[in-house]
Amino acid sequence: MTTTTTTKRTLTARAYRDGKWWTIEIPELTSPSPRGGDTRITAIGQARSVKDIDAAARDIAAVWLDVDEDQIEVQVTVEIPPHAAELWTLAKKNEEDARAAVAEAARLNREAVRALTADGLSQADTARILGLSPQRISQLTH
Repeated sequence: MTTTTTTKRTLTARAYRDGKWWTIEIPELTSPSPRGGDTRITAIGQARSVKDIDAAARDIAAVWLDVDEDQIEVQVTVEIPPHAAELWTLAKKNEEDARAAVAEAARLNREAVRALTADGLSQADTARILGLSPQRISQLTH
C-alpha cells in the first residue's frame, strides 16, 4: 500500500470592511484582464461577517485554482480602519504601561514595609500605620 502525502498550498489574503460586507482579496491569485494590456484581475470575494471570512477565502481560492478546499490554506489578515487600529495600539501601550506601573508600585510597597520594619517597627505597628492587615505586611516582607 502506497501512502501519498499532499502538502497544502498556503496563500495569504486580506479582508477589509466594505459597507456591510467584508471584501477579501488574495493578491497571489491573479490573471490577465480579458481586455489585455498590463491590467491584472485579482481573486476577490465577500463575506457577510468576520466569522465567515476564513471559509469564504478558502472557497475563493479553491474556485480560482480549481482544487478541493482541503488542498489549500488561506491565512487572512483582517484589516480595521486606521483610526480604530491607532486606538487599539494606544490602548495596548497604555495597558503595558499600567502593568509596569503596578509592578513598580508593588516594588515600592515592599520597600516601604521593609524600611519601616528595618527601623525597628513591629509588623503589627507597620500594618496599623499603613492601613494593611498583619498578614499583608508579612507577605510584603517575605
